[in-house]
Amino acid sequence: MPKTEIVTDADRFGEVIDELMQAPRVALDIESDGFYNYRDRVCIVTLSSEDVNVVIDTIALGEAANDMQRLLDRSDVPVLMHSGQNDVIALKRDYGFEFGLVHDTAVAAILLGLQHTGLAALVESYLGIPLEKELQRHDWSRRPIEAEHLHYLINDTKHLFEMHDLMHAELSKLELEDEYVIECRAVADAVPRSREFDPERFRKIKGHGDLSDKQRGVLKALYAWRNDLAAKLDRAPFRVTGDHTLLELARRLPGDLGMLEQVKGVGDWMLRDHGDDILAVIAEGQKNPTGVRPPKRRPTGPVKLRMDPRQRDRLGQLKRWREKEAEARGVGLQAVLPTAVLKDLVFEPPKDASELADMPRVGTSRAQRYGDQILGILGM
Repeated sequence: MPKTEIVTDADRFGEVIDELMQAPRVALDIESDGFYNYRDRVCIVTLSSEDVNVVIDTIALGEAANDMQRLLDRSDVPVLMHSGQNDVIALKRDYGFEFGLVHDTAVAAILLGLQHTGLAALVESYLGIPLEKELQRHDWSRRPIEAEHLHYLINDTKHLFEMHDLMHAELSKLELEDEYVIECRAVADAVPRSREFDPERFRKIKGHGDLSDKQRGVLKALYAWRNDLAAKLDRAPFRVTGDHTLLELARRLPGDLGMLEQVKGVGDWMLRDHGDDILAVIAEGQKNPTGVRPPKRRPTGPVKLRMDPRQRDRLGQLKRWREKEAEARGVGLQAVLPTAVLKDLVFEPPKDASELADMPRVGTSRAQRYGDQILGILGM
C-alpha cells in the first residue's frame, strides 16, 4: 500500500519533490479556501505517484512551495488531474507555475460523452469505489491538518492512475487520442484572470425586480458595501451577510438601530460593529434610485462581433451537424468540435482543411475526419 505523509518542512519538501521526479507520472489536486475567504488561495496540494501520497501544507511552506515548479513543467512526464483547469489557474495565480504535460480525466469523460463527469461518479463507475463527500465544504485554511482528513485528500489523486488508463483505452478505441491531447493542452494553458467587482451584479439577487427604484438603489449600495467589508475582513461576501438580508434591508428601509435590529439576518455583531454604517448606506442609497434595467455600458475591450443572419444560420447548422455526428459515433459533443471554436469558424472560416487543422482546439484529426463537412457548412 502506498505510504502517505504530510509535509510542512521546506527541507523535507525538497526531498519529496526529488523523489517524485523519479516517478513516471504524478497526480495533483489542490484545496483552496475561496468558500470562506474573500481572497482565494491555495491551502493544500496533494501529490501522488503510484508508490506514495503526499499532502503538502502550502501555507506552512510559504515561498518554499515554489520548488514544485520543476515537477510540473515537464513536457515528457504527465501530471494527472481531474477537472484541472481551476487548479491550474490557482497555481499560476499564486505561484506563477507553468504546466508541461497535463492528463485530465474530466476531459476524457467529456470527450467520451459520459453523463456524469464528477470524480466520485467516475471512480465508482470505473473502479467500484465509493468516495467520501462530507469534507467538500471544509475550511482547508484551518491548521493543523488532521490525520482524519488525509483519506479524503488522497482520494482525489490516488485513483487517477488506474482510472486514467481505463479511460484512455476507451479514447483510443474511439480514435480520440489527438482530441484528448488538444483539450488537455487547453487545460494546461488556462490563464488566470484578475478578480473585478461588478456593482451591477446585485441584479442577480432574486427579487430585486420587485423593488421600487429607490429600494433598488439601496440594494445596489448595500451590495457594494458588503463587498468592501468582505474584502476588508477577507471573508466570502455571503459570510458577511446573505443576499436575502440585503433584499430585506432594501425592502424595509430601516431608519434607526431599533428598526435595523428587527431585520432577519442582521446579527448582533453586525448591529454592534456596523449598524451605523448600514444605516448610512441605506440613507445614501435612497438618493440614487436605480431602474430595473441595467445601464448600457461602453465596451472596455474589443467589441464583440455580431452575427448577420447568414452567419447565425451557419452556426445553427454546425451545432445540428455536431449533435448528429456525436450521436452516430457515440462520443461527446466536444469530441467532434469544442464549443469554444464554433463562433470562430463562423466569423473566420478556414479556406481549406489545412487552415482548419491549424485553428486553435481543432487539430489534424478533426480536420481530416470532418474537414469536408465543416467546410461545406461554412460555404467554402
